[in-house]
Amino acid sequence: MDSRRLTLLRHGHAEPAREDREDFDRPLSSAGISEATRAAERIRADHHLPDLIVASPARRTSSTAGILAEMLGVAANRLQFLPKLYLASGGLIWRLLPSLDPAARHVLICGHNPGLSDLASCFGPLPRRRELPTAGRVSAIFRDQAWISLEPGAALRCDVGSQYE
Repeated sequence: MDSRRLTLLRHGHAEPAREDREDFDRPLSSAGISEATRAAERIRADHHLPDLIVASPARRTSSTAGILAEMLGVAANRLQFLPKLYLASGGLIWRLLPSLDPAARHVLICGHNPGLSDLASCFGPLPRRRELPTAGRVSAIFRDQAWISLEPGAALRCDVGSQYE
């Protein structure tokens, strides 16, 4: 059976907030860089390479997505930054799916909490609360339909992973 996969991945650990720097501009910490690297290694080991990576343009998410793209061999034109993903709610993230490339079979969205965890909590026939740690991920498998036709509760299966595996 053909399917579509949607992976949600929270950015790696960021440097603490500072008065002289906007939240949007917070970089990954050295731990965050390691977390993003381990997340990419795990995705590669699982053989679930995305066709498309879509990320918030915030510095910590764009850096995480850049590490993933480089390590997973995702072409530069298959890494997109959507300003609406910055601190987006789960509902807004879901509403962005129809605008994605319809040919993409596996989309990885790199963003922020609480929106990612809220959306991940809606996946599957028996939704349950999922809290994504930094560089944590959840991957939902859906029957082969257009992105516009999918519903979060229609996920056939959810795979949950984190940098702690």
